[in-house]
Amino acid sequence: MRNIYQVPAIIMGLGMALAACHKPEPIFPKEDSKPQSIWLELPGVKDATFEPVYNTAKDSAFIEVPYFYPVESDNETDIHKLILRANLPLDAVMRPAIGTLMDMSKPINLEITGGTGQKSKLVVVAKKVGDVSVKKATMHYLLDGADTEVEAVIKDNDVIFYVLPGVDVSKAQVSVTVNSHSTASIADGATVNLSNPVPFTVKSIDGIVKQYTLKVMPPVKKPYGIGITRKLFVKLGAASGGGGISTNYTETSMAVSGDYLVVVSNTNPSKLRLFNRTTGNYVQDMPLPVSNFYSFQMQNDSMGALVGASFAALNDKFTLYRWKSATDPAPEKILEWSNNTAWAGVGRRVRIYGDLYKDAVIYATASQTADIYKWRIHNGKIVNAANTPDVNAAPVVATYKGTDNVGYLADALPTAASFSSTYFMNYGSEIAMVNGGSNARIAAFNTDAAGYIFHAPSVYFNFNGANYLAFLKYNSWSLNNGNIALFDVTDPAAVSMSPANPAYGAFNVFNSESIGGAADNGNGTGDVCVSFAPDRSSAYIYMLLTNVGIIGYELTTY
Repeated sequence: MRNIYQVPAIIMGLGMALAACHKPEPIFPKEDSKPQSIWLELPGVKDATFEPVYNTAKDSAFIEVPYFYPVESDNETDIHKLILRANLPLDAVMRPAIGTLMDMSKPINLEITGGTGQKSKLVVVAKKVGDVSVKKATMHYLLDGADTEVEAVIKDNDVIFYVLPGVDVSKAQVSVTVNSHSTASIADGATVNLSNPVPFTVKSIDGIVKQYTLKVMPPVKKPYGIGITRKLFVKLGAASGGGGISTNYTETSMAVSGDYLVVVSNTNPSKLRLFNRTTGNYVQDMPLPVSNFYSFQMQNDSMGALVGASFAALNDKFTLYRWKSATDPAPEKILEWSNNTAWAGVGRRVRIYGDLYKDAVIYATASQTADIYKWRIHNGKIVNAANTPDVNAAPVVATYKGTDNVGYLADALPTAASFSSTYFMNYGSEIAMVNGGSNARIAAFNTDAAGYIFHAPSVYFNFNGANYLAFLKYNSWSLNNGNIALFDVTDPAAVSMSPANPAYGAFNVFNSESIGGAADNGNGTGDVCVSFAPDRSSAYIYMLLTNVGIIGYELTTY
């Protein structure tokens, strides 16, 4: 009988015999004789490696070695004791041998021989170089009387200070930080006129000189919303020489026109005082439109024209006067209407949207009611029949002081030159966005965001593609301490956002410094107003806190 295991054994034997007869693949010598990489090392110093720059033919390698290493130290590099290393192709041999201490003070001629005998040559040239880089540069300049510092951005040979347009940099103090073994041509703290670019040089210990240019440039503009903000001034204190802030509840309103802030005092007759809108310094009094003008409110339009409103108790005349600017000597009366409906008076709060000489709307709240009185201006004229206001009832969801009304000092803020457009209602119980056609509430501020009951007055404005609502936010339940709180209300869905929401910072985009005083402000009065640079690159926002003072900020598109 045949052995069934005999056939596989024979097959395996044949396989092993065939495998034993198979010849290995031949290994051919490589022709490549160019080094794959080459570098210098400082002996015994971790990570102290220096790479070359090659010429076009790649037969010369130039390696710069720092004069000191580390660069900011006093440890001078010994170019006579460096280690040259390289990665070579397979089979290649280099002469002279490398990897040990070498004198690199003179060129090293290397010859590389490939596996086939092909040769190439490479000259390695090392040079100690000093540091001519600018580490840091700062500029000090006066901004509204305050010392301001800005640090430069260094781009190649340009040392750039980003400063808002219009800032005087003709007497800037400049400090340039370079390597301790190098020198700059501008002395530390030197006064430099940076109205135009200023060249300067840095010279290293080995005599190398590099040219730089000091430049002042505007920051990059943001495509949307506010960017850099800066405080213009804080004005606090009691009346002094006509230029201070009183402590007798009289300052109730503020507007801005041209170079001036107009502060309204509700004395009888009223006082209209002009302050410099950049410094807060008192300039002069503004003539009254009539000798018995009694006012709580003046507002500015989008172009800097002004409208001043008389206070009208029941059965008194409610009048509006229009000024082309704060220095207009002849304001004109544009409205006279008999208040026979608002029993607690009209004129404590008046708001405007638009251009007083083209198209605008004026809203006034009737104290101790829920009524909003509205007038429309078209082509510079009041178009309400017989000057009688349109009357709308503000939506009220909570009683205020026991009655169904919005108190004495509610704000109704139009957002377009139309009665049917959205408006904001800001009164003691809430801040609401309201449909102007139906007067239905669209959304209301979260009570934590609004500061609950202490959040009047307010202003609405458009700037750099965004819609903003700003208001005087009273702090810690005190009517004697407050700040400007600014909100981006472009998206109605954001209006009700809670401060706990991670996106809240994109809603409450700015909060100013708080100002406060000891004098009582039990009425909770004050004002907020806004104006703009001619090119709309900046908005200027101001807050008046009765019995305390004024604070102003610039909001920019940068």
